[in-house]
Amino acid sequence: MSTTNYFKGWNDRVQPFAEAVEKNLDEISALLAVHTGDPVDEKSATAALEVLSSKEAFSDEELIKALGSLNIPLGKLKLNLAKLRGAPVVVAEERATPNAYDAVLPSVPEDESFVASLKVGGELKVGKTEVLSAVKAGIANKLGLFGLPKIIKEKMEVFAEEQAEPVGAEYFKLQKLVVTRSYAEVLNAMGIEGSFMSDARQKAFLAKLEANLWGSLRGFNEMLSQWLEAYNAGAGSSANIAMLLMGQLGGGKTGLMSGMITPPETNGLHDEAEAVNESINKVFAGLGIPIAKALAYDATRIKEVLENPSLPAAVGAINRDQMLKQLDIAVGADYVRLERNITRFTLAIIEFPKITVPDEEYRYIAAMIQLGATIPWDKLDKGLSGIGGNGKVRTRV
Repeated sequence: MSTTNYFKGWNDRVQPFAEAVEKNLDEISALLAVHTGDPVDEKSATAALEVLSSKEAFSDEELIKALGSLNIPLGKLKLNLAKLRGAPVVVAEERATPNAYDAVLPSVPEDESFVASLKVGGELKVGKTEVLSAVKAGIANKLGLFGLPKIIKEKMEVFAEEQAEPVGAEYFKLQKLVVTRSYAEVLNAMGIEGSFMSDARQKAFLAKLEANLWGSLRGFNEMLSQWLEAYNAGAGSSANIAMLLMGQLGGGKTGLMSGMITPPETNGLHDEAEAVNESINKVFAGLGIPIAKALAYDATRIKEVLENPSLPAAVGAINRDQMLKQLDIAVGADYVRLERNITRFTLAIIEFPKITVPDEEYRYIAAMIQLGATIPWDKLDKGLSGIGGNGKVRTRV
């Protein structure tokens, strides 16, 4: 293929490498395009250059192998690989916009500290760790994470057969990561054997979760909306109400200002919070606590497997994005944000009955209203289509 068929940005990257190794630009581009896609226009060239820049998507070993037919001396090839890589493609992390509720509502631990909390102590009560476990397990189930190990294992085996080559050590390492369930690490802390887990128990727990948790959380959010509507109807100024509830009027004072209507009674909200707590208790009735912890640990570990940089190549994908499409799932920032927000909303409801001082209570309610508005409740009802995955609610098999 002539260089005129490649986008200029691609040629600008590959040409210096071609000159350094004294090989033809067309030949090099054709060999690379097999792995990066044909860079024939701006969009495809940008995608191809991103693959070329990423050692996770296209490792040095794979790149060297791709150019093997050109017989470039290995030392010269390695010395000039940086010219092909170019400047690393930096994907800016999505940063959450600071919200007023951040300083008011309970926080959610990161995965690392959460996993650590799973492995200590086994108090037979429903605390924050148990609730967090249930939410993680429920959303993972909606996303289809629990069915992925079997799918990944099958794709790895099929791809190895298609290549007609013996698999390497990395294949077996990944196989172990995919199929091994380390429930014992979590359950031993509670004096329970790892063999305690079974498909029947898992499915029964996930069914109770679907039947009790999401509807009760949505019901509380609707009660919050009704409370705010009642306040709006009497006060007439949503802007003033917002500032009042978040304690930003009068130089940061939280007390009611002259001429402002008293907020509605909060008894109904407290009753609804108690109803949510009762629904949570139903989820954990019987053997719910150890099952929830084991499933949450499993979900966290499966996400770690998906982050393994060697996994895309093992299933025959060019990069992680293509792999996730092949697996019919996506675990992106939107999924992570949903999991965090719905968990925080749940923890906030649990803590709400303890908030009884009026000014503090109004600020807390306002924070819950703000957080509840960020959650796509309709998608929780129907599955996570548009959040990640295909929207099918799949239980683990």
